[in-house]
Amino acid sequence: MIRFSVAEEIFTKFPDYLVVVIVAHNVDNRRSSETARAILAEIIRATQERLVGTDPKELPEIAVWRQAFRVLGWSASTYQSSVESLLRRTLKGNPPPSINPAVDLANAASLRFLVPIGAHNLESAPQGLTVRPSQPGDRFQPLNQDETEIPEPGEFVYAHADEIRTRRWVWRQSRLGLVTPDSRRIFFPIDAFRHVTDMAAQEAANWLAEQLHTLLGASIVHGIVDRNHPELCLSETSESSEKR
Repeated sequence: MIRFSVAEEIFTKFPDYLVVVIVAHNVDNRRSSETARAILAEIIRATQERLVGTDPKELPEIAVWRQAFRVLGWSASTYQSSVESLLRRTLKGNPPPSINPAVDLANAASLRFLVPIGAHNLESAPQGLTVRPSQPGDRFQPLNQDETEIPEPGEFVYAHADEIRTRRWVWRQSRLGLVTPDSRRIFFPIDAFRHVTDMAAQEAANWLAEQLHTLLGASIVHGIVDRNHPELCLSETSESSEKR
């Protein structure tokens, strides 16, 4: 049984942290590619129009991650949350390219609701994923690089066993577990903080679930992991709410 969990050390440092989870089963990620591409393009256009002249770090949705990174001793300029990086690229006229329908929809949701959204191929993670401090023996495989990186001791990471899937919490994903056109089961974590971005994360999850179901024919498992409920089953028979 595949599970997703968040370690107690994360909640000790950030008690208001939560993850809204979408798992898409039976995805047809070769379907509706033009529609997904058009949705991403429209949200890019709307974001550029809505936030023209805005300094991203002044937005509460971005500032909360910059503050969290500072608490962890990471430079908020050197290490930007994925949503800040995505937004900055978009506002500078270098928006994310179309990759495949599932990834395009995740990027569109991230821009529309200003929350970090990952996309992981669950077929490559039979032991599930955990947000935890890094441990000795952990390794990270960067995109487009052959060298293996070793995370800093205690660095907050998304991990599958000793394979680090995302470094520095929501900074950069590994090449392991990338979503491809052949991916059939995809895990989308939407990271948030209560009282700041939790409502946006819920709205992003609802929107993304609807798009995945309608455009890609996916059945959806939808749940929340927080300090009171630190673990969630990601299987299709989960007791979490489902959409078909």
